[in-house]
Amino acid sequence: MSEYTNFDITISGDETPFAVLASYRGLSGASTFAQDAFRPVWVEFLARLGDPVQTQGEELLAEIGSRLFSELFRDQVRDLWAQARADLDGGGWLRLRLILHPPAVAALPWETLHDPRRNQSFAADPKLSLVRTQNLVSYVARPRTLEAALPLKTLLVTVDSGMTGVPEQIGPHQGELGLQLAARTESKQIRSAIAKLPSDRVALDHLDGRVTIQQIRERLVTSRPDILHFVGHGNEDGLLLWDGDAPTLVSSAALRTVLQQAESVKLVFLNACLAGRVDSSRPFAGIAHQLLQSGLPAVIAMRYEILDRSAVHFAAGVYEALVAGQGRGHIDAAVSIARNNLYINDPNRVDYATPILWLNSEDGRILPFDDAQQTEPSTPQRSIYTRTQMGASSLRLEFKLAEKEAWYRSLPETVSDPHLPFEYQRRRRIVGLLLRILQQAVEERDHGRAIDIRSVQKRLSTFEEERRHIQNILDHCLDRS
Repeated sequence: MSEYTNFDITISGDETPFAVLASYRGLSGASTFAQDAFRPVWVEFLARLGDPVQTQGEELLAEIGSRLFSELFRDQVRDLWAQARADLDGGGWLRLRLILHPPAVAALPWETLHDPRRNQSFAADPKLSLVRTQNLVSYVARPRTLEAALPLKTLLVTVDSGMTGVPEQIGPHQGELGLQLAARTESKQIRSAIAKLPSDRVALDHLDGRVTIQQIRERLVTSRPDILHFVGHGNEDGLLLWDGDAPTLVSSAALRTVLQQAESVKLVFLNACLAGRVDSSRPFAGIAHQLLQSGLPAVIAMRYEILDRSAVHFAAGVYEALVAGQGRGHIDAAVSIARNNLYINDPNRVDYATPILWLNSEDGRILPFDDAQQTEPSTPQRSIYTRTQMGASSLRLEFKLAEKEAWYRSLPETVSDPHLPFEYQRRRRIVGLLLRILQQAVEERDHGRAIDIRSVQKRLSTFEEERRHIQNILDHCLDRS
C-alpha cells in the first residue's frame, strides 16, 4: 500500500475559543474552535449517539459530522485542508491526526466527521485515516516503538460471562447473551483471518474462559505478545474479569500497571462497550487513555455500545486487512478499511464511528511487510550496505549532521504561545533523539560496520518532517507576537 501523509490538527486552550494549529507537508494554518461537549446542542447529540437502542439514521449522523467539519475547517485550516484534499483526490493516502488537549473537545464525536460540500463521511473513504494522538508530556510516557518483528504475536483473551446452556443465535440487542456468543464468533473469525498467513508471519495464543487479571499478567510474561485483544464486558472504568467464582470489574489503574510491565505489547484492542468513552471534564479518565499512559503506542477501543454483529465484523475486518488485505502491515489503514466496511453495511447506525484508534506514533506501521517482496519473492531486496558497498560520500551528503546539529542548538527552550509549549517540547525532544540515532549510524559506517540504509533514510525523512513542524510552530508564535 502507499504511505499515508500526516495532516496534524492540534486544538489547545482552557476555554473557548480554543486555538487550532494545522500542519501538512511543511505548511501550517491557524484558526479557532468554539465548540465543546457542554454546549446544549452537543449534549443532545451525544445523548442520541450513546443510546444503544436508537437507530440514529444517516441524516442525523451526517448533520453531526458536518457541524464538526464546518466548525473545524475554517480560515487557514480550511485552505490547508483543500490542498490535502486535492492530493487525496489525486491518488494519495491521508492520515488526519487529531491532537485534542481540552477534554470537552476530545469528547466530541470526531469519528463522525462528514464533509458537507462533498456530502461524504470520512468513513466512506478507506484512504482517509482518522486517528487520535495523545502526546501531552505531563500525562503520557514516551511511547514504545510500534513496529513489531515477525512473526506478529497476538494474545486473544475471550472472557466467559458465566452464562451456560444458551442457544447458538445472535440477535441485535441480546445484551449478556448476545455478547457471550459474539465473543465466540469473533474469536473464531480472528483465528480464521490470522490463519491466512504462514505461521512464520503470525502466531496466535488464546486465553479464554473465566479469565483473571493474574492469568493475563502471567500469559503476557510467558508469551510476550505484540497485540493484546480483549473480548468481553467492560466500561470506561475497567474490564470485567474473574476473581475466584465471581466476576469482578478490574480497574483501569490495575490494567495500566499490568500493561506497563508488559513491554512487548504494541497494541491493545478492547472489544468491550464503553471502554473507549471520553470524559468531557477530566483528561485521561477512561481506560483507553490510562493504557496510553503506560507507554503503549496504539489502543483501539469502543466508545459506545455496539451491535454484536458490528463488533464481530469490525474485528475480523481489522485483522484481515492488517495481515492480508490492502492495509497490510499498517494498523491505521486496517482500522480505516474495517470502519469503511461498517459504514457500507449500515450507514444509519453510529457503529462505524464507535471504534476509536489512538495512535501515539508517527505512522501506523506495525508489521514489517515489504510489498515488493510479497509480490516478487524470487527477487531479493537488499537494504543492508557496508561502507564498501555504497559510496561513503553520497551517504555523508544525506546526513549533513553539522547543519542539523547547528539548527537544533539554535532552537529556543520554550515558545511564547501558552497553548503550544507541550507540543513544541515534544517535537524538540524527538529531533534531539533522531540526531543521536543518526550520529550512531555515522559512527557505525565510519567503523566499516553494516548499516540499514532504509532505516537511515526513514530517520532522515522523519527528522525533516519534525523540523518543518517545529518551524511552523515558531512561525505561528512569531505571527501572534
